[in-house]
Amino acid sequence: MKLDELKKALAKAQEGLRVAEHDLADLQRKAKAAKAKSEHARLEHKRARKSAKQAKKLVLEAEDRAGQQCRVLAKAQKRLVKALKKAEKAKAVKMKKPPQVSAAAQRKAAPAKPPPKKQPPRLTKHAPRAASTAPLPAAPIPAPPAQASPTG
Repeated sequence: MKLDELKKALAKAQEGLRVAEHDLADLQRKAKAAKAKSEHARLEHKRARKSAKQAKKLVLEAEDRAGQQCRVLAKAQKRLVKALKKAEKAKAVKMKKPPQVSAAAQRKAAPAKPPPKKQPPRLTKHAPRAASTAPLPAAPIPAPPAQASPTG
């Protein structure tokens, strides 16, 4: 009887061993799946942190660029205001004074010289030149019109 009991105990132990091995394999599969899921979550978290860091960097660059553009715009507005003031001042001065003609404009406005006149042919080599080289009398310059004075 002891032998039968020992055989039954052996069969029971083998069945318990099979169940334990099956449970062990089940737990190992679950552990492997949990490990894979944990690794996936860790990588996902790492990607999320990297994306957040990159987004933060881009935001800082955009803010810096916007600040620079704002400064450039402010400078341009100041220059525009200054130019407008200068133009207004020049316009006011121009309205007060009559337009002045520059020296270059006066030279351009001067009439062209008339073509040289032909001299009469000379009869002798030793003819007196006094008559031909005498300066021409200057035309009288008209005096500016006199302004009427209010006192009389």
